[in-house]
Amino acid sequence: MKKFIVSTAFLFAGFAAFSQQDAQWTQNMFNKLSVNPGSAGNNGGICATLLSRSQWMGFDGRPQTHQFSADALLRNRHGVGLTVFQDKLGIESTLVAKLAYSYHLMLGPGTLGIGAEFGMVNKSYGDEFVAIDNPTLDPSIPNATTSAMTFDAGLGLYYYIKNKMYVGISSLHLPQTELQDVADGGGAGALNYAQSRHYYIMAGYDWDINKDEKWIIKPSILAKTDAASTQLDATVIAMHNKLVWAGVSYRIEDAIAALAGIDFTKVSPSLKGLKFGVSYDINTSALGDHSSGGLEFMLRYCTNIVKPPVREVYKSVRFL
Repeated sequence: MKKFIVSTAFLFAGFAAFSQQDAQWTQNMFNKLSVNPGSAGNNGGICATLLSRSQWMGFDGRPQTHQFSADALLRNRHGVGLTVFQDKLGIESTLVAKLAYSYHLMLGPGTLGIGAEFGMVNKSYGDEFVAIDNPTLDPSIPNATTSAMTFDAGLGLYYYIKNKMYVGISSLHLPQTELQDVADGGGAGALNYAQSRHYYIMAGYDWDINKDEKWIIKPSILAKTDAASTQLDATVIAMHNKLVWAGVSYRIEDAIAALAGIDFTKVSPSLKGLKFGVSYDINTSALGDHSSGGLEFMLRYCTNIVKPPVREVYKSVRFL
Protein backbone atom coordinates (compact mmCIF):
# COMPACT_ATOMS: atom_id res chain seq x y z
CA MET A 1 0.00 0.00 0.00
CA LYS A 2 2.91 2.38 0.75
CA LYS A 3 4.27 1.77 -2.75
CA PHE A 4 0.83 2.42 -4.25
CA ILE A 5 0.49 5.80 -2.51
CA VAL A 6 3.99 6.91 -3.52
CA SER A 7 3.51 5.76 -7.12
CA THR A 8 0.14 7.48 -7.40
CA ALA A 9 1.58 10.70 -5.99
CA PHE A 10 4.35 10.76 -8.60
CA LEU A 11 1.86 9.88 -11.34
CA PHE A 12 -0.21 12.98 -10.67
CA ALA A 13 2.68 15.25 -9.69
CA GLY A 14 3.29 16.06 -13.33
CA PHE A 15 -0.11 17.67 -13.77
CA ALA A 16 -0.67 21.37 -13.21
CA ALA A 17 -3.15 22.32 -10.54
CA PHE A 18 -6.21 24.37 -11.33
CA SER A 19 -9.48 24.68 -9.51
CA GLN A 20 -12.46 22.67 -10.70
CA GLN A 21 -16.12 23.50 -10.17
CA ASP A 22 -16.43 21.54 -6.92
CA ALA A 23 -15.52 23.15 -3.61
CA GLN A 24 -12.19 22.03 -2.16
CA TRP A 25 -11.26 21.05 1.38
CA THR A 26 -7.82 20.83 2.95
CA GLN A 27 -9.05 18.33 5.57
CA ASN A 28 -10.38 16.06 2.82
CA MET A 29 -9.36 12.92 4.74
CA PHE A 30 -12.34 13.63 7.05
CA ASN A 31 -14.66 14.39 4.14
CA LYS A 32 -14.66 11.34 1.87
CA LEU A 33 -18.45 11.08 1.61
CA SER A 34 -18.81 14.33 -0.34
CA VAL A 35 -16.68 13.00 -3.22
CA ASN A 36 -17.17 9.23 -2.99
CA PRO A 37 -20.58 7.67 -2.18
CA GLY A 38 -18.90 4.27 -1.82
CA SER A 39 -17.45 5.46 1.50
CA ALA A 40 -20.87 5.80 3.16
CA GLY A 41 -20.85 3.78 6.38
CA ASN A 42 -17.15 2.91 6.24
CA ASN A 43 -16.67 3.81 9.92
CA GLY A 44 -18.98 1.00 10.98
CA GLY A 45 -21.32 3.25 12.97
CA ILE A 46 -22.86 6.71 12.71
CA CYS A 47 -20.68 9.73 11.87
CA ALA A 48 -21.56 13.39 11.42
CA THR A 49 -19.10 16.01 10.13
CA LEU A 50 -19.34 19.79 10.02
CA LEU A 51 -16.84 21.77 7.90
CA SER A 52 -16.42 25.50 7.40
CA ARG A 53 -13.87 27.11 5.09
CA SER A 54 -12.90 30.68 4.23
CA GLN A 55 -10.54 30.81 1.24
CA TRP A 56 -8.36 33.64 -0.09
CA MET A 57 -8.81 35.78 3.02
CA GLY A 58 -8.27 39.44 2.25
CA PHE A 59 -10.33 39.37 -0.95
CA ASP A 60 -13.83 40.82 -1.09
CA GLY A 61 -16.26 38.17 -2.30
CA ARG A 62 -13.82 35.36 -1.44
CA PRO A 63 -15.03 31.72 -1.49
CA GLN A 64 -16.80 30.72 1.72
CA THR A 65 -18.05 27.17 2.06
CA HIS A 66 -20.00 25.34 4.77
CA GLN A 67 -20.90 21.66 4.76
CA PHE A 68 -22.71 19.10 6.88
CA SER A 69 -22.52 15.38 6.16
CA ALA A 70 -23.62 12.26 8.01
CA ASP A 71 -23.44 8.56 7.26
CA ALA A 72 -24.20 5.25 8.92
CA LEU A 73 -23.73 1.52 8.40
CA LEU A 74 -26.91 -0.56 8.69
CA ARG A 75 -26.91 -4.33 9.24
CA ASN A 76 -23.18 -4.45 8.42
CA ARG A 77 -23.93 -4.28 4.69
CA HIS A 78 -25.78 -1.11 3.81
CA GLY A 79 -24.25 2.35 4.07
CA VAL A 80 -26.39 5.48 3.84
CA GLY A 81 -25.30 9.10 3.80
CA LEU A 82 -26.43 12.70 3.50
CA THR A 83 -24.38 15.69 2.33
CA VAL A 84 -25.52 19.31 2.29
CA PHE A 85 -23.22 22.19 1.49
CA GLN A 86 -23.45 25.86 0.64
CA ASP A 87 -20.75 27.73 -1.25
CA LYS A 88 -20.58 31.44 -2.02
CA LEU A 89 -18.10 33.12 -4.37
CA GLY A 90 -18.80 36.75 -5.20
CA ILE A 91 -22.29 37.00 -6.70
CA GLU A 92 -22.43 33.23 -7.24
CA SER A 93 -24.07 30.97 -4.65
CA THR A 94 -24.35 27.18 -4.78
CA LEU A 95 -26.50 24.89 -2.67
CA VAL A 96 -26.09 21.11 -2.95
CA ALA A 97 -28.07 18.38 -1.18
CA LYS A 98 -27.54 14.70 -1.97
CA LEU A 99 -28.21 11.22 -0.59
CA ALA A 100 -25.76 8.34 -0.88
CA TYR A 101 -26.11 4.58 -0.65
CA SER A 102 -23.35 1.96 -0.61
CA TYR A 103 -23.33 -1.81 -0.44
CA HIS A 104 -20.44 -3.27 1.57
CA LEU A 105 -18.90 -6.47 0.27
CA MET A 106 -16.20 -8.41 2.12
CA LEU A 107 -13.24 -8.73 -0.22
CA GLY A 108 -9.94 -10.26 0.93
CA PRO A 109 -8.70 -8.65 4.15
CA GLY A 110 -10.92 -5.59 3.68
CA THR A 111 -14.31 -4.32 2.54
CA LEU A 112 -15.41 -2.89 -0.79
CA GLY A 113 -18.09 -0.20 -0.76
CA ILE A 114 -20.04 0.13 -4.02
CA GLY A 115 -21.96 3.38 -3.91
CA ALA A 116 -24.24 5.77 -5.74
CA GLU A 117 -25.54 9.24 -4.91
CA PHE A 118 -28.49 11.30 -6.09
CA GLY A 119 -29.42 14.87 -5.32
CA MET A 120 -29.95 18.42 -6.48
CA VAL A 121 -27.80 21.42 -7.28
CA ASN A 122 -29.11 24.96 -7.05
CA LYS A 123 -27.08 27.78 -8.58
CA SER A 124 -27.93 31.48 -8.23
CA TYR A 125 -26.38 34.82 -9.16
CA GLY A 126 -26.93 38.00 -7.21
CA ASP A 127 -27.07 41.54 -8.59
CA GLU A 128 -24.21 43.07 -6.60
CA PHE A 129 -21.42 42.53 -9.10
CA VAL A 130 -18.19 44.33 -8.09
CA ALA A 131 -15.90 45.38 -10.93
CA ILE A 132 -13.63 48.22 -12.02
CA ASP A 133 -15.76 48.87 -15.09
CA ASN A 134 -19.53 49.22 -15.10
CA PRO A 135 -20.84 45.60 -15.23
CA THR A 136 -24.03 46.69 -16.98
CA LEU A 137 -21.95 47.34 -20.10
CA ASP A 138 -21.56 43.57 -20.51
CA PRO A 139 -24.94 42.06 -21.47
CA SER A 140 -23.83 38.60 -20.32
CA ILE A 141 -23.59 39.74 -16.69
CA PRO A 142 -26.97 39.59 -14.89
CA ASN A 143 -28.10 42.93 -13.45
CA ALA A 144 -30.82 41.16 -11.44
CA THR A 145 -30.97 37.91 -9.48
CA THR A 146 -31.16 34.59 -11.31
CA SER A 147 -31.54 31.04 -10.01
CA ALA A 148 -31.82 27.52 -11.42
CA MET A 149 -31.92 23.96 -10.07
CA THR A 150 -30.99 20.61 -11.60
CA PHE A 151 -30.66 16.91 -10.84
CA ASP A 152 -27.25 15.40 -10.06
CA ALA A 153 -25.80 11.89 -9.61
CA GLY A 154 -22.50 10.12 -8.99
CA LEU A 155 -20.88 6.69 -8.52
CA GLY A 156 -17.98 5.48 -6.40
CA LEU A 157 -15.92 2.49 -5.29
CA TYR A 158 -14.20 2.55 -1.92
CA TYR A 159 -11.99 -0.26 -0.56
CA TYR A 160 -10.76 -0.14 3.02
CA ILE A 161 -9.10 -2.16 5.73
CA LYS A 162 -10.21 -0.58 9.02
CA ASN A 163 -7.45 1.32 10.85
CA LYS A 164 -5.00 0.34 8.10
CA MET A 165 -5.63 1.74 4.61
CA TYR A 166 -8.17 2.93 2.07
CA VAL A 167 -8.33 3.59 -1.66
CA GLY A 168 -11.23 4.95 -3.70
CA ILE A 169 -12.27 6.08 -7.15
CA SER A 170 -15.40 8.01 -8.03
CA SER A 171 -17.11 10.16 -10.62
CA LEU A 172 -19.55 12.98 -9.83
CA HIS A 173 -21.93 15.07 -11.95
CA LEU A 174 -22.52 12.15 -14.31
CA PRO A 175 -25.52 13.73 -16.13
CA GLN A 176 -23.48 16.87 -16.95
CA THR A 177 -26.65 18.93 -16.82
CA GLU A 178 -26.95 22.66 -17.54
CA LEU A 179 -28.53 25.32 -15.34
CA GLN A 180 -30.17 28.19 -17.17
CA ASP A 181 -32.35 31.13 -16.12
CA VAL A 182 -33.01 34.69 -17.27
CA ALA A 183 -32.60 37.68 -14.98
CA ASP A 184 -35.57 38.54 -12.78
CA GLY A 185 -37.87 41.36 -13.87
CA GLY A 186 -36.70 41.27 -17.46
CA GLY A 187 -33.22 42.49 -16.55
CA ALA A 188 -30.19 41.98 -18.75
CA GLY A 189 -27.99 38.90 -18.58
CA ALA A 190 -28.76 35.31 -17.68
CA LEU A 191 -27.50 32.34 -15.73
CA ASN A 192 -25.91 29.77 -18.03
CA TYR A 193 -23.89 27.16 -16.14
CA ALA A 194 -22.83 23.76 -17.48
CA GLN A 195 -21.71 21.10 -15.00
CA SER A 196 -18.58 19.14 -15.87
CA ARG A 197 -18.10 15.51 -14.92
CA HIS A 198 -15.49 15.19 -12.16
CA TYR A 199 -13.26 12.23 -11.31
CA TYR A 200 -11.59 11.54 -7.96
CA ILE A 201 -8.89 9.14 -6.79
CA MET A 202 -8.05 8.90 -3.09
CA ALA A 203 -5.76 6.75 -1.00
CA GLY A 204 -4.47 6.70 2.56
CA TYR A 205 -2.43 4.51 4.89
CA ASP A 206 -2.02 4.28 8.69
CA TRP A 207 1.55 3.40 9.68
CA ASP A 208 1.84 2.41 13.33
CA ILE A 209 5.58 3.05 13.75
CA ASN A 210 6.28 0.97 16.87
CA LYS A 211 3.18 -1.26 16.75
CA ASP A 212 1.95 0.28 20.00
CA GLU A 213 -0.40 2.96 18.58
CA LYS A 214 1.68 5.67 20.27
CA TRP A 215 2.79 7.27 17.01
CA ILE A 216 0.79 6.75 13.81
CA ILE A 217 1.81 8.37 10.52
CA LYS A 218 -1.07 8.94 8.09
CA PRO A 219 -0.07 9.79 4.51
CA SER A 220 -2.92 10.41 2.07
CA ILE A 221 -3.56 11.77 -1.41
CA LEU A 222 -6.57 13.13 -3.27
CA ALA A 223 -6.42 13.60 -7.04
CA LYS A 224 -9.27 15.36 -8.83
CA THR A 225 -9.88 16.19 -12.46
CA ASP A 226 -12.63 17.36 -14.77
CA ALA A 227 -10.69 16.07 -17.82
CA ALA A 228 -9.62 19.64 -18.57
CA SER A 229 -7.48 20.30 -15.49
CA THR A 230 -6.11 18.16 -12.66
CA GLN A 231 -5.30 18.92 -9.04
CA LEU A 232 -3.45 16.87 -6.42
CA ASP A 233 -3.47 17.19 -2.64
CA ALA A 234 -0.75 15.27 -0.77
CA THR A 235 -0.95 15.19 3.04
CA VAL A 236 1.04 13.66 5.90
CA ILE A 237 -0.35 13.67 9.43
CA ALA A 238 1.31 12.39 12.61
CA MET A 239 -1.02 11.28 15.42
CA HIS A 240 0.25 10.86 18.99
CA ASN A 241 -1.39 8.42 21.37
CA LYS A 242 -4.66 8.64 19.37
CA LEU A 243 -5.16 12.01 21.05
CA VAL A 244 -3.68 14.84 19.00
CA TRP A 245 -2.47 15.15 15.43
CA ALA A 246 -0.50 17.60 13.32
CA GLY A 247 0.64 17.57 9.74
CA VAL A 248 1.25 19.33 6.48
CA SER A 249 -0.53 19.28 3.12
CA TYR A 250 0.56 20.45 -0.32
CA ARG A 251 -1.77 21.35 -3.15
CA ILE A 252 0.34 21.48 -6.30
CA GLU A 253 0.92 24.99 -7.64
CA ASP A 254 -1.66 26.40 -5.22
CA ALA A 255 -1.00 26.18 -1.49
CA ILE A 256 0.80 24.56 1.41
CA ALA A 257 -1.20 24.00 4.58
CA ALA A 258 -0.66 23.18 8.24
CA LEU A 259 -3.16 20.88 9.96
CA ALA A 260 -3.80 20.11 13.63
CA GLY A 261 -6.52 18.48 15.67
CA ILE A 262 -7.57 16.65 18.78
CA ASP A 263 -9.63 13.56 19.55
CA PHE A 264 -11.57 14.28 22.73
CA THR A 265 -12.20 10.58 23.44
CA LYS A 266 -9.22 10.39 25.81
CA VAL A 267 -9.92 13.81 27.30
CA SER A 268 -13.29 12.93 28.80
CA PRO A 269 -15.57 9.87 28.58
CA SER A 270 -18.52 12.18 27.94
CA LEU A 271 -16.80 13.46 24.77
CA LYS A 272 -16.08 10.04 23.32
CA GLY A 273 -16.13 10.07 19.52
CA LEU A 274 -15.73 13.86 19.16
CA LYS A 275 -12.91 15.29 17.03
CA PHE A 276 -11.92 18.85 16.21
CA GLY A 277 -9.53 19.90 13.47
CA VAL A 278 -8.22 23.10 11.94
CA SER A 279 -6.09 23.89 8.91
CA TYR A 280 -4.46 27.03 7.55
CA ASP A 281 -3.50 27.41 3.89
CA ILE A 282 -0.67 29.61 2.63
CA ASN A 283 -0.96 30.34 -1.08
CA THR A 284 2.13 29.49 -3.14
CA SER A 285 0.66 30.89 -6.36
CA ALA A 286 0.49 34.56 -7.40
CA LEU A 287 -2.56 34.88 -5.14
CA GLY A 288 -0.21 34.73 -2.18
CA ASP A 289 0.83 38.33 -2.84
CA HIS A 290 -2.72 39.52 -2.21
CA SER A 291 -4.29 36.90 0.07
CA SER A 292 -3.65 36.08 3.72
CA GLY A 293 -4.43 32.41 3.09
CA GLY A 294 -7.35 30.17 3.92
CA LEU A 295 -8.77 28.96 7.23
CA GLU A 296 -10.81 25.79 7.71
CA PHE A 297 -12.49 24.20 10.74
CA MET A 298 -13.74 20.64 11.16
CA LEU A 299 -15.97 19.13 13.86
CA ARG A 300 -16.71 15.40 13.69
CA TYR A 301 -18.63 12.99 15.91
CA CYS A 302 -18.83 9.21 15.52
CA THR A 303 -20.56 6.57 17.60
CA ASN A 304 -21.26 2.89 17.25
CA ILE A 305 -24.71 1.54 16.52
CA VAL A 306 -25.49 -0.56 19.57
CA LYS A 307 -27.88 -3.39 18.86
CA PRO A 308 -30.30 -4.28 21.68
CA PRO A 309 -29.56 -7.68 23.23
CA VAL A 310 -31.73 -10.54 22.05
CA ARG A 311 -33.54 -12.20 24.94
CA GLU A 312 -33.40 -15.96 24.61
CA VAL A 313 -35.61 -18.22 26.72
CA TYR A 314 -35.07 -21.96 27.01
CA LYS A 315 -38.01 -24.26 27.76
CA SER A 316 -37.62 -27.90 28.56
CA VAL A 317 -39.78 -30.38 26.66
CA ARG A 318 -40.73 -31.87 30.04
CA PHE A 319 -42.73 -28.77 30.93
CA LEU A 320 -45.06 -27.67 28.12
